[in-house]
Amino acid sequence: MPDDLLLELETPTPVAESLDSIELLVPVVARQVGWAVAGMQGSARLFENAWRAIIRNVASGQTAAMQALRSRLLRALEERLRLLKESHNLGKWLQQRGGAQIPSPDVLLPEIVGIERLKASVFDRWETADDLEDLAARDYPLTTADLDRIGPQRRPPASYYAEATKPF
Repeated sequence: MPDDLLLELETPTPVAESLDSIELLVPVVARQVGWAVAGMQGSARLFENAWRAIIRNVASGQTAAMQALRSRLLRALEERLRLLKESHNLGKWLQQRGGAQIPSPDVLLPEIVGIERLKASVFDRWETADDLEDLAARDYPLTTADLDRIGPQRRPPASYYAEATKPF
């Protein structure tokens, strides 16, 4: 075998050298993913609290202002959901490689489920200001005690009882 052919086979190619460099980056990536996993815990609660604030704003007559924010809110929710899923998947991949010391990415699963549930129950149904008002009314936090206290003070008008049609 000629020496130049043997030399070619024994010399690492640029691909092999770049793979070695990538291997050195794994601990750095693991640290970043660990920070992402830790930092995104509580995401579902954050978005649920935002929804409760939207409900309060709608109840105080700010429906138009909340409707104007819809596209930004939806983008933020979808971006957070994407990041949660990517962080979870990357964390699982790093754990499977072994040696990567990161918090368990499975702590993000309840966050993913919570945000998907909020997206399905609110943001997938909310297109118009009327939709927003209906959803806010559905989710407005009134307890039975609140209704018992408010009900006697807020009787429907007499015309409601005389109504011949069935509105519901």
